[in-house]
Amino acid sequence: MTKKPMNSLFLNYLIESENNIAANAEKWMKNYSSTDKISEMSKATDEHIVLIMACWGEIGWCLPEWKKQGIRLGKVLDDLKTNVSITKIDEGLSDCFAEREIEALTILIKRHLSNSEKRKLDLAFELYLKQAYFTSAVLLAGLIDSASINQVLKSSANPQNVSQCWKCYGKVIQENFGGAYFTGTFPFNKSAKNDDRGNSTIEFFKSIKHDICFDNKKEILIPLSFALLKFFDDSDWQDKKNGEIPSSINRHWLAHNMYDYDDITRADCIKLFCMLYQITELYSML
Repeated sequence: MTKKPMNSLFLNYLIESENNIAANAEKWMKNYSSTDKISEMSKATDEHIVLIMACWGEIGWCLPEWKKQGIRLGKVLDDLKTNVSITKIDEGLSDCFAEREIEALTILIKRHLSNSEKRKLDLAFELYLKQAYFTSAVLLAGLIDSASINQVLKSSANPQNVSQCWKCYGKVIQENFGGAYFTGTFPFNKSAKNDDRGNSTIEFFKSIKHDICFDNKKEILIPLSFALLKFFDDSDWQDKKNGEIPSSINRHWLAHNMYDYDDITRADCIKLFCMLYQITELYSML
């Protein structure tokens, strides 16, 4: 089956942001000592960074900070703007990962897992090495789900049951970061239809309050949230009939066994290893 084109929502926002910065750069530089201009420039720059992370999340990637070195991050954005296929972008990014780095990710992830979960992760890595990417991805997706479910269970003596893992993740984010570091509300109850959830996620991160104590968590939280936004996107089963699959790996398609076995690639598994690493690192900071 073939991949659907990516949703251009975030890319359009990014291009609009670039045009805004280019149009105002001269004005800002002429008045760089003005408090109002500094504030305006800072806001535009901060929003631009959020939009860059949103575009990376749209193709399913949330790279660990230590892995960004040596990857031509700007080229990926240029490829998106010039309609290079996500399949080709994924192949290029997955080639940047050596198997020993995936093994290192599993070792780091296991610091935060129970013994039962460690065994599942070991099996997922073993299957990955055997190129059994479909079955590896199913295990990894389940571990990503359970990370948020378990975090919700830890947060209250009588936690409210939450049926969707996007809602689990969103409740954790809102309760731990919403009031302290953002003026907005994380859209854990928003529908993914008609870009409601995507637009609201952008607005949430644009509402950030700057706090140096939050910087380490922010570097994980923002790219992870946009990658999970795509991972938990709604599904249109009519796509299956039309011979199409989501533009990036999708939890619902995995859970409902709608993918063909060969649809899941090495790049898909690496995306999931990265998501699992980032989410366990974030939750370990809470």
